[in-house]
Amino acid sequence: MSTMPRLKFKTAYEVFMDFVVYLPSGEVKTEKMLSKECYNAWLKSRRSQPKKPQKSFRKALLEHVCAKNSRKQFPKEVERSLLKHLRQRKTWHCFKGEASIGCYGFKGFGYHELQDMVDIDHIFFETLAQFVEDKGI
Repeated sequence: MSTMPRLKFKTAYEVFMDFVVYLPSGEVKTEKMLSKECYNAWLKSRRSQPKKPQKSFRKALLEHVCAKNSRKQFPKEVERSLLKHLRQRKTWHCFKGEASIGCYGFKGFGYHELQDMVDIDHIFFETLAQFVEDKGI
């Protein structure tokens, strides 16, 4: 009895990264990640169709931005570029006329933003501790 080869589905991360454009100048363009083409490619990559596909797309994208639920985080430059689009108070291009996803703007922090804040806090408290020690306070 022969077995059928398993179909290889792209991960959500792979689909999203297919829509990132790296320019020769070093600039990163991520607006295509919020396009109808990206949304449709993501939908086709799902093994089973989600019950609420628009909310599922939003959840998957934001979980990668924040590296939540063991999702692989986007590279720092991709996150930085994408957050500029996500924080705008307008409906994502892929949902124009269908849903209001994005109309309030993303207010959270990206994975790399939080890491940078933790690093800054760590440096601040080390400096403060050294100051206190030096002054004998």
